[in-house]
Amino acid sequence: MVNLIHEDNLLYKIDNLAANTKIQNSVGLNPQNARLEIRKHILTTRQHLNAAKFYLDLIEHMECVPYLSPESSLSTERNPFIDFLGDNLEVQIRLVHKAPFPLVIFVVLSGFFSSLVSSDDCIVKIINIIYNLVPYKNRYYSSDIRQELQTKAQNRRLIRHLRNFHAIGRKEVRDKKGSLFNIAKEIRNQLTHDYIGDVVIFPSQYNLAGSPIGLDLNLYLHNSFFPANINHSDTEITAFCRSVFDETVTFIDECYMLIFNKLRHSGRLPV
Repeated sequence: MVNLIHEDNLLYKIDNLAANTKIQNSVGLNPQNARLEIRKHILTTRQHLNAAKFYLDLIEHMECVPYLSPESSLSTERNPFIDFLGDNLEVQIRLVHKAPFPLVIFVVLSGFFSSLVSSDDCIVKIINIIYNLVPYKNRYYSSDIRQELQTKAQNRRLIRHLRNFHAIGRKEVRDKKGSLFNIAKEIRNQLTHDYIGDVVIFPSQYNLAGSPIGLDLNLYLHNSFFPANINHSDTEITAFCRSVFDETVTFIDECYMLIFNKLRHSGRLPV
C-alpha cells in the first residue's frame, strides 16, 4: 500500500475547518459538499496510487523468460506460469502458447499507466475546490487549473511545484521530452489507441517463428517517447515504471504538504 505522509494532516485540517465553520462556498459547492468532495478525491487519489502500485508489483515480479526466449518451450510437463509475487499478493497466469504473452503485457501496462495518470486528475479537483478556481460542473483540464492558480497567484510554491511536475519539452529540441509524468501520459494515450508492439520493444520483434540466440530478454519502451540522450536502461519497462511511480507519489505528497500549509496559514477554505 502507498504511504502518503501528509495525507492524514490534510484530512484532519479539512475536518477541523468544517468543525469550526471555516469552510465557505467554493466553485459552486456549499460548505458541506465542498468538504465531502475534497475528502472523496483524497481517498480516490490513494485508490489510484494503490492500483498503480499493484500493477507495478506485477511488472517488477513478472517472469518473462519462458515466453521470450526462443529456446524455451511451453510443454505441459513444465506447467509454465507468469508469476507475479509481491508483498501482499501472489498471482499466476498459465499460458498454453506464447502468443498471448503480449496481451498480458498490454493489460498490465494499461492498468499501471491509466491508474497513475488518473491520480493527477484527483489532485487537480482538490486544488480547484480549495482555491476556488473553476466552477465544479465545468469541464476543465490540469493545465486550466494551473493557469487559473497562476492568475490568482495564491500559492507560488504550489504553482512552481505543478509546473515542474508537468514540464513540457520543447519540440524543436530533440533532447527535451518533458517530465517523466508527461512521458507516462504519452504512453497511456498510445496504449489506448495502438497495438502493444508500437509501445513496447519485444526481443527480435517477438518473432514466434524463431529468433537469434543470445537476446537481451528485457522489455523496453519505444525510444520515440524519450529524449535522444536518455540511457537505454532507463527505457526498460520496470525501471521506467518504478521511476515515474516514485516521482508521482512524491509529487502528490508534496502537494498535500503545500495545501495543508496554506490552509493552516489562511485559517479558512477556500483560501
